[in-house]
Amino acid sequence: MAVTIDGTTGVDQSNITGSTILPRGTTAQRPASPLDGMMRYNTDEAYIEYYNASFDEWFPTANSPGKLVQATGGTVTDITDDGVNYRVHTFTSVGTSSFQVTQGGEVEYLVVAGGGGAGGAYGGGGGAGGYRSSVVGESSGGGGSAEATLDVTAQSYAITVGAGGAGGPAGYNVGNGSNGQDSSFASITSTGGGGGANSGVGSSGGSGGGGMDSTNPGGAGTADQGFSGGTGNGLDSAGGGGASESGVGGATDKGGDGGDGLLSNITGTSVARAGGGGGGTYQGGTRGFGGLGGGGDAGSSVNFPDDGENAVANTGGGGGGASANPYTKTGGNGGSCIVIIRYKI
Repeated sequence: MAVTIDGTTGVDQSNITGSTILPRGTTAQRPASPLDGMMRYNTDEAYIEYYNASFDEWFPTANSPGKLVQATGGTVTDITDDGVNYRVHTFTSVGTSSFQVTQGGEVEYLVVAGGGGAGGAYGGGGGAGGYRSSVVGESSGGGGSAEATLDVTAQSYAITVGAGGAGGPAGYNVGNGSNGQDSSFASITSTGGGGGANSGVGSSGGSGGGGMDSTNPGGAGTADQGFSGGTGNGLDSAGGGGASESGVGGATDKGGDGGDGLLSNITGTSVARAGGGGGGTYQGGTRGFGGLGGGGDAGSSVNFPDDGENAVANTGGGGGGASANPYTKTGGNGGSCIVIIRYKI
């Protein structure tokens, strides 16, 4: 069988009916100093890959089975992040929808749960929704590292986008703000944020709601999703926990600020999500402010009482606590959650 090598046209193997065996090996066995256009079979990933010097990265070849994902669902956008092209599916509508995969492979995700509602009557700030991320180089909430990417197969995956928790009603000692709802994608579930206190301890959740009154602690956060709410101080309530830090405790004539959330570049633009809500204070005190990432500010108590501010929708932020006196104002609602999925194209 003849093989013709031509410096202009390359290698002519058209008269050969067999096959060519490419160099093969694990990811760790890739060439230490690769050249643009190199091609090999990756035995770890079970696909043919090539080296692109412009991106300094190995890519699977087109139509590598099970690795170049094809899917529908949500709002779809194509982006370039750090020189790599991705397709992004964003789910923001509260309720259940689907991510329809027609060809499987590896995906990254960000799953943020609904934020907790704040307490009424100088109540504690709502805790942010749980924050789980697998984006390389980023973090999950509560001090957790980025999780492993997810391998999807050709099937329909349920997506749940939870609502934020309702703010607590007007009045003192009438109940905390409601916890936010969970959000989920496949096996990944983030826990709704804890409601801010209306008397006593904040509720636990993805991040915990802020405590109210003297020495009452905030609710606990969920491991690798969020932080705890702060501790109340007399007539000054604490901020709700955020994805990156605990809520600030109340101080004399100052409601505690909500804990900050985390930044993610999963959509190609850096956006902060999952900030805790600010804690309310008694008449004349300084309100607590919402944490970075959509947390609501507490209602102003200067001259007249205000309702707590609602958290920003689709951030999973916690609501802001109401002010006082009189006890006629309600806590702010938590922000609805968001689910984002992306993969290389």
